Amino acid sequence: MHRAAASLLAPVLLAATAATAVAQPVTTTTTTTTTTTTGAPAAAPEAAAPDAAAPAVAPAPAPAPVAAPVAAPIAPPSVAPVAAPPAAPPPAAPPQTNDWKDVSHINGQLVPVGQRNDYVYKFRKTNIAANPLGWMMGFFGVSASHALSEHVALRGDFTVMNEVFDEMSGFEVDITAPIYFRRTYQGLFLEPGIMLREWSEKSYDCYDSTYDCAEYNDTESDFGPEVLVGWHWTWDSGLNFAIAGGLGRDLGGSKNEYDDDGGIFGNGYMRFGYAF
Repeated sequence: MHRAAASLLAPVLLAATAATAVAQPVTTTTTTTTTTTTGAPAAAPEAAAPDAAAPAVAPAPAPAPVAAPVAAPIAPPSVAPVAAPPAAPPPAAPPQTNDWKDVSHINGQLVPVGQRNDYVYKFRKTNIAANPLGWMMGFFGVSASHALSEHVALRGDFTVMNEVFDEMSGFEVDITAPIYFRRTYQGLFLEPGIMLREWSEKSYDCYDSTYDCAEYNDTESDFGPEVLVGWHWTWDSGLNFAIAGGLGRDLGGSKNEYDDDGGIFGNGYMRFGYAF
């Protein structure tokens, strides 16, 4: 009887096991039931007939492996080129009221009118000068000079004297070499040279109280070296002005008995000229 009960329970247990396999496809559990009888070994369950066996259930397929996502390489951020700032517009040119040929300038640099001569090396070589104020007083002189270099000139001067006030007449000759510290005919200069001057003036000798006076001409002369110091201004037009004064040493002149100057004589000039 026990064997018959075991035979009946076997199909039920197999069906339950199949149902559990369908409900849990991944995990399959097999339960084995062992029936123990006292006094006799348990008989092995008989195999069920083919037509009475439960329907076979195919095992569930194993889940397909999922590949781990591969991170795509991150490209460095692209930097857009920075556009250059637009160039500033050129400043507006100042209004031109005069043509450049009517403006005093050197290479576009404005200079006072008449003073371009102060900024250039080139200059006019020959200068003719005179003193018109001296002409009014009876000193008729003219001077001519020529530049030997940028700092040295050679000058000759001749003056005829017919003084109005002292009734003096005579002449003077000067040959000098003015040395210009800045440039010939411009600025400070030192003028060494040689001078010859001869003059005569009317004199009177009164012998008694009757004022019976004799008239005669007193003649004197100076000859020797001289050194003058002066200043020379020259403008763009070529017009110029010079003034100088100094002393000389009489080496061979003649004097009257009343003249005692110690052999020293003075000299000087003021001249207006034109250089070309």
